[in-house]
Amino acid sequence: MKPVSPRPTDSTSASNHADLLLGERSTAPPPRHRPVGGWSRRLLSAIIAAIVVAGSFLVITSAPAAADQQGLIDQARFRAQLALLRADCRQYLTGPDFQPPDDRDPQQVAVRAEIVPGPVPAGQPAGAVASSPIRGGVRGKITVHPDFFAADPGLPISPAAAFAPSADQQRTIAVLHEIGHLTGREGDHNGDLPRQFDYNATILNLCLLGPPLEITAFSCDGDGSDYYRHYSCYLSWTGGTDPDQVQISSNTGMARRTNHYDENYVTLEGTCRGVNNPYVSATVFDSGGRRADAYLYAFC
Repeated sequence: MKPVSPRPTDSTSASNHADLLLGERSTAPPPRHRPVGGWSRRLLSAIIAAIVVAGSFLVITSAPAAADQQGLIDQARFRAQLALLRADCRQYLTGPDFQPPDDRDPQQVAVRAEIVPGPVPAGQPAGAVASSPIRGGVRGKITVHPDFFAADPGLPISPAAAFAPSADQQRTIAVLHEIGHLTGREGDHNGDLPRQFDYNATILNLCLLGPPLEITAFSCDGDGSDYYRHYSCYLSWTGGTDPDQVQISSNTGMARRTNHYDENYVTLEGTCRGVNNPYVSATVFDSGGRRADAYLYAFC
């Protein structure tokens, strides 16, 4: 992670902005919304989803190509819109006093608030990724800073995160982070870096599904005499979002199962005496409800 070196504050400091790393906020009124022509020009016209939110029609635009800075902004906005379709993500980023038809609905903010590139405000740390005014709602503006476009934005995320996010995922988290400020979900961090680490990790865990869940190995080996034929199985997987769960079914006599969820594998031992066509079926689930299946037979 990049070191944080605060810049000296001068008379032009944007004190009504909250920095994604550190920074002070005030209750100064947010800037009025001005449509960004570049954003509207670059988004494709196809609609991939539409939902009714707070009595109004909310349209999620199609995924743009990340060809340049504006493309990366559009891509992060689009992915934030998709993340907010998840009820737990949307609920987390909703302000505590939100009442429809409030203009601080997180889905409306994700669609309507400006997202523009800009320098780090004076007085904020040089490694800041993005900033926004508190409770600005749909008329607020998210400013993304130079590190937002870096190969590794260096977003501060605590070890509680379910996985290490890619650069694109960091940009999505950064936009969702600022949406939480615009809705009033998250106030001034007041330089509380650990709080920001935890806030970003919670957004990642609730709003991003993580890498695909995939079974990497599944094998069963039989041994022993015809009278006491026994077997052992090994199952491993990768990806997904913790915590994981594994369901195993079989027509054999399963004697012992050992879970190693922290290391993403399970072992199984049993006997197949008297079973003509033994099988073992395994399904791995992650916390996002995704699954991966495997099946073996005729191993005894």
